[in-house]
Amino acid sequence: MKNFLYPILSMFLIFTACSDDDDNIQGNENMAEFTVTIENVVQPKPIFQSGVFNTPVSADEPAPLFPGDAYEFEIDAGPVVLPNDGGTRLSFVTMFVQSNDLFFAPNEEGISLYGDDNEPIGANGPEDVTDQVLIWDSGTEVNEITGGPNQKPQQEADAEDQGEDEDGVVTQITANEDAAGNFIPDANEVIKVTIENTADAKFRVRIENVSTSTTIPTPALGDGTTAAVPVSPGVYAVHTMAAPFFVEGEAAANAGLAASAEGVEDIAEDGFPMALAQDTEAATGLIVPLSPGAWALHDQGTRPLYQINEPDFAEGLEGIAEDGTPMTLVSALNSKDGVTMAAAFNTPVGASSPGPITPGNSYQFTFTASEGQNLSLATMFIQSNDWFYAFKPEGIALFENGTAISGDKTSQVFLYDVGTEIDEYPGAGLFQVIRQPSLNSGPDDSNSNVRLVDPANQNNVQPAQEIIRINIQSSSIGTN
Repeated sequence: MKNFLYPILSMFLIFTACSDDDDNIQGNENMAEFTVTIENVVQPKPIFQSGVFNTPVSADEPAPLFPGDAYEFEIDAGPVVLPNDGGTRLSFVTMFVQSNDLFFAPNEEGISLYGDDNEPIGANGPEDVTDQVLIWDSGTEVNEITGGPNQKPQQEADAEDQGEDEDGVVTQITANEDAAGNFIPDANEVIKVTIENTADAKFRVRIENVSTSTTIPTPALGDGTTAAVPVSPGVYAVHTMAAPFFVEGEAAANAGLAASAEGVEDIAEDGFPMALAQDTEAATGLIVPLSPGAWALHDQGTRPLYQINEPDFAEGLEGIAEDGTPMTLVSALNSKDGVTMAAAFNTPVGASSPGPITPGNSYQFTFTASEGQNLSLATMFIQSNDWFYAFKPEGIALFENGTAISGDKTSQVFLYDVGTEIDEYPGAGLFQVIRQPSLNSGPDDSNSNVRLVDPANQNNVQPAQEIIRINIQSSSIGTN
């Protein structure tokens, strides 16, 4: 019912405010009609979070895992990143070092971090997910007999890409045998992977080397010889779409969501993660919808929406910043001194009903204003607990030296924290509007002041100009 009423209430408020406007505008001031377009300019990225694991627990520098060693890393993930996206999953790639080009990884779907009931895995302690880890052949280097000269244990540490090119495709190792007829142990004889849910939307991943000195025969080194299987540094990704790193049956290069030029080759052949990590990072980002919001036409010198470094006015900005609901603020603004008119923007251009704007979509509204008036607005950064985009507290002047403004005004848009709810990791928090159980449900923020959010301090938040664009076009209509 609330969504159905948005357009009706907005038109009523605009009509009422316009009537008030006719009464309040006096003198021979310049007037113009303004059209404001708020566009979501996010460039969607297919991976939510990614990184490298390369330093064993208790070690001081990167190294492979030998028996008894383990890597650990932390990830952030809610049940979904966007509604109905299939749920968050974990994938990783690490080398099966006693080989030419074998690697460990889950299947293309990855390991689901939440069950069908949206309960996180590992909620009661580390959960063993090794049965979801497989051994793959990258198809990039011809397999030698185990212990061969072009396998990593027999090469210099910095040697790279020294074996014979295979020009094959990624295939799963089955029946404990590779293409050269080598015996390949089961994954759980070499590696143990556990995932623990350590806090809301936070997980610890542990990759342990459980091989022994007799895990794999090494006939190229002599009859009856055996060895452990080291495990290399690797790359991980949190994702919702399948196949972040490779596609079974396709060449390793330029495959998957990361579409890395090297693909998994550098890891699978030599245990070097950086090329894949860099390409994966380039494919990693936060998709941020923008919410319905409110705008106000007001006198210069007034600050109708908020004041920086002071508590929220408790007039409805919280509803936008936490839940994307603008009507309480619109109602408050229309009865506020110094405000000529206020209304909601809530229906995307080309849509028939209210809703958020996703990348490539926009809101638009039009109004008439006179010299001496400013525009303020607010829209929610939806992948947050209580962040909003707005101009400075005094808004933006609509006339400069008697001329109505026009053009891109995104440089005057900033990201603010309204100070009403504790911040969680953007895009993962369980009390952020996409994932929360109900409106206004997160715990209170100990710092209740409205304040700037610096994207430089947030490792997955893009600068404002990479998320939102605000364009204002004007047309003079003379003086009043």
